[in-house]
Amino acid sequence: MNAIVRLNKGILLLIFIFPFATKAQDKSSKDNQEIYNTVILIGNAWTQNNLDTLEKYIHKDYLHTDVTGHILSRADWLGYVKDRKDKNLTNPGLEFKDLHIAVHDDIAFVTGINVFSGAAFTTNDNNAAKSRNLRFTQVLKKENGVWERILFQATYIEAP
Repeated sequence: MNAIVRLNKGILLLIFIFPFATKAQDKSSKDNQEIYNTVILIGNAWTQNNLDTLEKYIHKDYLHTDVTGHILSRADWLGYVKDRKDKNLTNPGLEFKDLHIAVHDDIAFVTGINVFSGAAFTTNDNNAAKSRNLRFTQVLKKENGVWERILFQATYIEAP
């Protein structure tokens, strides 16, 4: 009889806990997909100087540390993109490699490698024709149901 009671308790435990475990996994994978989509969307918006998209997905408290070590506020960085747009500078493509996403509640940490060609800056970018790689870290924050990039840092690296 004890074995049957233990078996029934085990079955009941599985019936009640399994849906919650599945929901937690679904939420995590849903967040990861949303974060991935946002990172790609922002990257593509940067290559095309799409200020409307960037305005939507760049957090109001955004800080950007570029490959030269300069720190830009949201207004500074969007101004840099506007300057690129005014000078008709675009990047023909942006590839993402080695992407890793870690989610902690409403904060996400994303690391990876970008491969791009084109003019990254609006002045004296002598390497515009060759493909370049950078290792990046992005922090996204979920506000009002939207993942927004709040922090970015990048460093040029040799091709992996």
